[in-house]
Amino acid sequence: MKRLVLVIASVAIGIAAFAGKPLPKLVQGTVTDISGKPLEGVVVSDGFTVVRTDAEGKYCFPRIPAAYYVFVSVPAAYEVPLRQGLPCFFKKLEDRPAYDFVFKPLKNGPEKEFNLFLLADPQCQWVWHVRRLREEGIADVKAYARKCKGPDYAMTLGDIAYSEGHRNTNYLLPMIREEMSADKAGMPVFQTVGNHDFEYPLAAVEDGSPTISMRRDRIFEDNFGPANYSFNRGDVHIVSMNNVCFETFGYPGKYHGDFSDEQLAWFEQDLAAVPEDKLVILCVHIPFEGIVQNSPNVARIYDLLDKRSHARIVSGHTHTIKHIHYPNGVSEFVAGAMSGCWWWSKNCADGAPNGYAVWKIRGNEVVSDIYKGQNFKDDYQMRIYRGDSEFGGSFERFKLEHGSGCLLVNVWNWDEGWRSEVYEDGKLAGQLEKMPLSGEFEAPYNGSKDWWAIGYNVGVVGRGHSQGSTRKNYCSKNYHMFKYTLKNPSAKVKVVVYDKSGRKYSCSKITTADDYDALAKRPQYPVEPGWEE
Repeated sequence: MKRLVLVIASVAIGIAAFAGKPLPKLVQGTVTDISGKPLEGVVVSDGFTVVRTDAEGKYCFPRIPAAYYVFVSVPAAYEVPLRQGLPCFFKKLEDRPAYDFVFKPLKNGPEKEFNLFLLADPQCQWVWHVRRLREEGIADVKAYARKCKGPDYAMTLGDIAYSEGHRNTNYLLPMIREEMSADKAGMPVFQTVGNHDFEYPLAAVEDGSPTISMRRDRIFEDNFGPANYSFNRGDVHIVSMNNVCFETFGYPGKYHGDFSDEQLAWFEQDLAAVPEDKLVILCVHIPFEGIVQNSPNVARIYDLLDKRSHARIVSGHTHTIKHIHYPNGVSEFVAGAMSGCWWWSKNCADGAPNGYAVWKIRGNEVVSDIYKGQNFKDDYQMRIYRGDSEFGGSFERFKLEHGSGCLLVNVWNWDEGWRSEVYEDGKLAGQLEKMPLSGEFEAPYNGSKDWWAIGYNVGVVGRGHSQGSTRKNYCSKNYHMFKYTLKNPSAKVKVVVYDKSGRKYSCSKITTADDYDALAKRPQYPVEPGWEE
């Protein structure tokens, strides 16, 4: 490896000399433990080049002008280094002779199991959003971590702030960074960049980077570190990548999900250093579903994951929950949002509560997963209401036409391998029937949506009716809506579901519009003045 690094450096120097250009600087240093022992085989990168340390713990590669950081893929046997409570596995590329890294060994070696918290779309646009994130989100994460037994780590899945149009909320990123420190969250929190974590317009961002995406990364990177990186825990290799591709400097809404050629090359190098038996978890913001068919680079990254025995994708962006199982074995989990419907209520666009997911990982397997509603008990996994209910408020009302003998059930984390039972008057009477996916939200209101949540967000709060909001954002598709036809419409009902790990959840409560205050109404904080796009 040392010879290979020197060869790469020599070739780069030779090319520069032949072209009459200044000799490139080298990125080099040493990786050791706290006793000074050199660490061999540790992956070091600048987001373009990936190398491993040699027997002396040394690494070296040519400096690339577009690179911003040099970072280490934290080895599984060592603690995640923290600075001001945040993961600090990187150093900004400056005019230094060397970039050295020191790691502290874990007391008992690599962790055999740990919990991974998946925090999608905190998406704070106002200071009072940060307050709700602190009081409802991060405090709940820390409290729940105490019950989970074992080492805990967290990944955000993008849209940490909520810049949009010409309104920048990047001033909130340092506040959110502080709230996500390890002492407040109860664990190290790693970050993924989303389409709202940028500067609009781009005039204030440095112009030294050659592409739109690299320039837009800088605001995020100055607060949290590299936008593309990896680290290791136990038998798991976790990768975080920016898959938001902006098409213009001037218009923030013009983007799509994709990876650049440079990102693809980096991912291939990073993955080549990971043993085949490790579980690989790729964290992105925009789901692969819908973009993997349209981009050769996304398809290539999917193929690289598909060739491995254990690989998963996690994403956010939609503010809905969805489990996707691709034909060849790779699965994707689209996580519900911590901000729910952009902090207007306590619910996501598909009716799931504002919340986050927790995976229990043992070895190279995810042995259990749960979606945890913020400020709800972890057994709160479904909502039941009658098919003739009416929901809404002064802005709009939704009268359902399924009939009183029909139950509608939203089981937010439903996945393949789950099963259900429905009891009438204490006797097993049947099971839930999955509703066909529907996109419409005009009368009659019989589609596969959570009309109780829509009734609050659209009918009570008035989203889509006021303040320039778009109605469809609050009427999203629901991938986990069920119905059941009662044999006795007046029977006392209990719905029981079992997840893949065998954990049992039950519910007998019939939710009505009277439950809005308890289950949907957001706390009233002073709201900053509105703004226009």
